[in-house]
Amino acid sequence: MRFTLQQRIKYHFDNMVAKGPVAMIAMLGVAFLLASVLSGLFILATGIHEIRGKKPDFFEAVWSGFAHVIDPGTIGGDSEWHLRLGMTLATLVGIFLVSSLISIINTGFFQKIQELKKGHTVVIEEGHTVILGWSSKVVSIISELMLAHANQKDSCIVILAETSVDEMKDYLSNKIPKSKKTRIIFRQGNPRDPNDILLTNLNNAKSIIILSPEIDRSDSYVIKSLLAIVNHPERKKEKYDIVVEITDQSNKEITEIAGGDEVTVVVSNDVIAKITVQSSRQSGLSLIYNDLLDFGNVEMYILNVKNAAGHYFRDLVLGFENTSVIGIRRADSKILLNPPSDTLVAEGDQLIVIAEDDDELTYNPTNKRPSVPVETLLRHANPEANIAKVQHTLMLGWNKKSQIIITELDHYVMQGSELMIIADEDKLQEDIKAFADTIKNQKIIFKKGDINSRKVLEQARLENFENIIINSCSEKYGVQEADAITLIALMHLRDLATKKGYKFAVVSEMMDMKNRVLAELYKVNDFIVSDHVISNLLAQLSENRELSKIFEYLFSAHGNEIYLKPIKNYIETGVEINMYEVSEIALAKKEVCIGYKLQEHAHDAEKNYGIVINPIKSEKIIFGENDKLIVLAEE
Repeated sequence: MRFTLQQRIKYHFDNMVAKGPVAMIAMLGVAFLLASVLSGLFILATGIHEIRGKKPDFFEAVWSGFAHVIDPGTIGGDSEWHLRLGMTLATLVGIFLVSSLISIINTGFFQKIQELKKGHTVVIEEGHTVILGWSSKVVSIISELMLAHANQKDSCIVILAETSVDEMKDYLSNKIPKSKKTRIIFRQGNPRDPNDILLTNLNNAKSIIILSPEIDRSDSYVIKSLLAIVNHPERKKEKYDIVVEITDQSNKEITEIAGGDEVTVVVSNDVIAKITVQSSRQSGLSLIYNDLLDFGNVEMYILNVKNAAGHYFRDLVLGFENTSVIGIRRADSKILLNPPSDTLVAEGDQLIVIAEDDDELTYNPTNKRPSVPVETLLRHANPEANIAKVQHTLMLGWNKKSQIIITELDHYVMQGSELMIIADEDKLQEDIKAFADTIKNQKIIFKKGDINSRKVLEQARLENFENIIINSCSEKYGVQEADAITLIALMHLRDLATKKGYKFAVVSEMMDMKNRVLAELYKVNDFIVSDHVISNLLAQLSENRELSKIFEYLFSAHGNEIYLKPIKNYIETGVEINMYEVSEIALAKKEVCIGYKLQEHAHDAEKNYGIVINPIKSEKIIFGENDKLIVLAEE
């Protein structure tokens, strides 16, 4: 093809403009110079005798032309009409060029401001926490990290996400408390791009949290981000401290292979399913996990304790007024939760405790012990069984966690148990058949129906069920609509229970923490705010990744778990007693007491629904017949 001169000029002009403001300013500079030279040549060509009292040479003529071009106010100052006409033309050209220059400078300045707002500069911080990705969990994570860093003079959280900086700031502005001690820095970029993640200065970060995006096949995005960090050519030699969230248990192994010993993996669907099952069997358990996972009150720590070596576990449990000792971390990193009372603590071992802070502890062997013999206090009643038993469970609604819940529940119930599922899903019957063979102890019955329909719930014969689990439909609907469906189902259940005298425990999954208040109005036995629980867990592990083993043990269906057991199985109720004595009674039953639940406050949010974790051991208390003891036990 042949191109005209006009096409070629336009093509090269377009290329120059595409290079940005600097190139455009350079072009205007050339235009200013050309206009000045042409004006000077015009002055010389017209035979002007003098300018400002002097006969002009070439440079003086060019300077005079430049003055008219650069300053639109320089039109007068001479007495010859052909000079005036020529300089007026030069001034008009100058008006166009100056206007263009100002426009280009303004545009370039605005673009630079926009680029800076996007956060494309490297973060110059040390000891900061990096969050890669964006999801609804980011609010709770930041809030918890702020609480965790409350005792620090200056802390920093860096967020890298594909969401615009303005959008992230607007979203968080009214959702997290303002803090003078914790700064939040935003960077826009791809968390899976090796170049973009450099903006967060990972090599100087204390910990890294990789969030699962709220899209299909989200785990592949998380794994790619992980690979971009650990295999980066500019990474530090020391190990990273990375906490990642994935949704599918089947991807846990490949995630651990990708991250090696630098990564701690949280399988969010698996964790929520396990807490749901445990809470369905024990009302109030999710509240206990909330207390242990957030930074607002008590937390779990792994601490060095002075003078602990050489003493029995039993003595250490009873050795602290306001700290609950629940286990031992051996020097070889082995975790022992609720070990036998006569287990000796060796040199180099650490204690696993529940406390308000991580202040250094010193064991004093002279601390007072219960003054009343345990045999006098101990009630020899048969404990309420927490072991597997035949159970009839109703599941309302369906989501990705439901199959995990069914599988987990199968570990807790005896053969002959029954699970009825009611959900408005067309192909669910086929999906249930696909995994039904793996369920050994439960017969699964599916009924298609709307869980908000009063008729559907009445036809389910609610009097036959001990436990009801309401799953969130957030995958099918939005968060608020899904929570509304859960609340309506809950209202129907409570109304039917009140009018017909049904006795069943209800555990429901909520998505938005604000809707928890509405659930409380209908006296739900337990509710799990999924995003809040996972956010708290991610924040906890980012501060101390060694806690992951402890939570893994607690969430498991095997080994030691947290139980709420009737207080009447330990002591005579209505008698004044202190928690030193209660703790020793629990030890006699091979359990560790970590708190209690007062039934009279079970629906009082201001009193934490009656839940007290890590109580002061010397305080006297009188327990009622329906109160419960919170213990760490094998069954």
